[in-house]
Amino acid sequence: MSLESYLPDPVRSRYALKLLGGAFLIVLVITALTTVTVFQVSDRVRDDQLRSVETNAELEARALGQWIDGKQQVVRTLSNHEGLTPVDENQTEATLRTELGQLSPETASLSIVKRSPNTHSNGTSETIVASTDSRFVGEPLSATDIDWKPRTGFNFDGTDDVTLSLVYTDGNRTFVALASPLPGGDHVLVAEYQTSVRAERFSSSINGTDTLVLGGYTAYVLFDENDTNGMVPYEGDRQNTTIGRTVLRAEPTADIHGTVLTDTEVKAYYSVPGEKVDWVVVKEVPRSKALAVTDRVQRDLWLLVGIVMAGFLFVGAVIQLGPIRSIKRLSRQANAIAEGDLSVDIDRGDRIDEIGEVRSAFDNTRAYIETITEQAEALSRRAFDDEVLDADVPGRVGQSVATMHHDLQQFITRLEVLNRILRHNLRNQLDVINSHAEALDDAEHREAILAATGTLAALGTRARHIDHLLSKEPQPTSLDLAEQIATVLNDIDAAEAVTTTVDDDATVVTDAEILATVLRAPLENAVTHAAGEVRVTVASDESGCRIEIADDGPGIPPSELKPLTSETETPLQHSRGLGLWELKWGVDKLGGDLSFRADDGTTVVVELPNLDSS
Repeated sequence: MSLESYLPDPVRSRYALKLLGGAFLIVLVITALTTVTVFQVSDRVRDDQLRSVETNAELEARALGQWIDGKQQVVRTLSNHEGLTPVDENQTEATLRTELGQLSPETASLSIVKRSPNTHSNGTSETIVASTDSRFVGEPLSATDIDWKPRTGFNFDGTDDVTLSLVYTDGNRTFVALASPLPGGDHVLVAEYQTSVRAERFSSSINGTDTLVLGGYTAYVLFDENDTNGMVPYEGDRQNTTIGRTVLRAEPTADIHGTVLTDTEVKAYYSVPGEKVDWVVVKEVPRSKALAVTDRVQRDLWLLVGIVMAGFLFVGAVIQLGPIRSIKRLSRQANAIAEGDLSVDIDRGDRIDEIGEVRSAFDNTRAYIETITEQAEALSRRAFDDEVLDADVPGRVGQSVATMHHDLQQFITRLEVLNRILRHNLRNQLDVINSHAEALDDAEHREAILAATGTLAALGTRARHIDHLLSKEPQPTSLDLAEQIATVLNDIDAAEAVTTTVDDDATVVTDAEILATVLRAPLENAVTHAAGEVRVTVASDESGCRIEIADDGPGIPPSELKPLTSETETPLQHSRGLGLWELKWGVDKLGGDLSFRADDGTTVVVELPNLDSS
């Protein structure tokens, strides 16, 4: 069993679909492989970029740690300066001012504080004996707002020790202080550094990066390059951020680092190295910039997929515009012929290949069917002398048409002869019977004979009228339905017995003579059998009209209606006259629909379309 046998019939029956399915399968495989590659490459590139941002945070943290180490060495060196002699306050102050001018711009002030070496202190009550900021001279150390660490306070392990404060604020600026004892230990050099100035030297490898420094104890933003006013909780709510929770859960001086990827940003954090430093550097980069390479790789790979798919589409289009398009056009033309449209023009062109041969075969088939159709139309018109009937039609179909031509011509001739004889002789013989019947003395028999002959004469008249209507071509004109109904009611002398409801300006485009016959038959029947009044309701629109004729009589027996629906009569199922047939054939001649409702009487519903008056 071949692979094709497993395909559904709609696919097996169309070569274009099989070709498209094969191409689609190839594209699907390539797309799947490319998609996997895109995600794998994108993940690797993204990981590399995340590591790059984290590396940038690490470098910044190390640079900040080196800055703190450098300041500690500066403070330790300055504390041993020969010019710092507390006994000579003027010389000490001059030395402090001179050294301040030579230090880096972030150095805010230098001060000498007197203390008791053997007394534990939190750094608030000691007296400032000399300072580059004259406001603080003679004031307690608390006047500087320096916030010393609770664990160490303002205490030292020796004259070589250096203490680092917490980051604190003074107005809208943030500072950090370093302190180291002078020789002898009863005085201490305190240096204040403005961290916001140091933040100006933050550097990043990606434009648009924000750099922040968080406190290891609090996860507050201590300072950043955007010069945030004061210290604030990270992201406004430390506990609801990944970095904030990580900082709060870790030991203040623990080494922590990592990256966080959000919908809008890439964040990397890294601890500042140093025994006495509890800071964490955070780099925040817009995702569109941090992962720009990833996006570019994805875009390029998807572009490659698009090019591959475009290539397959191009190949498919070439095939589609070539043989498949010709085959599909022939298929549509063949289906049109099969549906009866013989006006299809099959262009044979100048192709001599297989497509050209198929076109020629279809054109020959169309001409064959067209000849048969024209012969059938001629027979239906009883145009037995039409030249098309002389055309030679080979095969069984031609023989059948020829036989049908001969038999139908004989049948029509017999009908015409019989119809003429019945119409002429029946009328003449009925006149003879009537004349003899009137001479009879027995009134009862005379009236019975005259009634029977009258019925037969009326039946013959109606039959001739039906034959006339069915033989004529409708002559559509715009008719006022109210006038048409009134005319018929006057003809049958029933205007007062019928209640008519007609829409304003109700009209229909149809044949006036046939419409009068269609209206007359049900109105006569309703007036004859109704126990009360007869109701006529008429409505029309742009497509045609709807006429309902209702009475409360005994109703039309089902045995009378059944032959109409089957359109045939049998010895057991037949109507009693020509009235209903006249109604049905008239409605059919006008292209309408006829229906009956039997509920408390009979309602005849006639729906007629507007005919083409052209």
